[in-house]
Amino acid sequence: MRSRPELVLALLLACSPQDGDEGAASSTGASTGSSGAASEAAATTGDASWASLDDRPCPEDNLLTTENFGGPFILTYCTGCHHSSLDVGERAGAPPDMNFDTLGDVRAHAPRIWARAADDNASMPPIGAPAADERTRLGEWLACGAPSASGL
Repeated sequence: MRSRPELVLALLLACSPQDGDEGAASSTGASTGSSGAASEAAATTGDASWASLDDRPCPEDNLLTTENFGGPFILTYCTGCHHSSLDVGERAGAPPDMNFDTLGDVRAHAPRIWARAADDNASMPPIGAPAADERTRLGEWLACGAPSASGL
């Protein structure tokens, strides 16, 4: 299976806004505030008892960005199957419309990515899974709107 990791990382890190991307973080359903004391406690203790990405709070002290976490995570664990340059036979069953080529793509699919791969959700990736602490950081990054250091 051949992916194009350099291209994927460059696209994620370049992440200039596309038409409609400017509000993508808010349209993902990502919460930027706390949904109560229990959720805030869960964010600090790692107790991922949230029913959805909407319920998952973004910690006020979040330092995760596309550059220091999200881009490398997506490149390492996701784009081997979820990239538009892959032929159907190279996708290991990943739906053809579920691609994470750009930061806008990741934001658009954030609720589903969270439900399959973040916090205590562990059905993806099917092989070579990330450690629990990486899944927790993915949940945090997505809950904060998948921010980029450049602010895009």
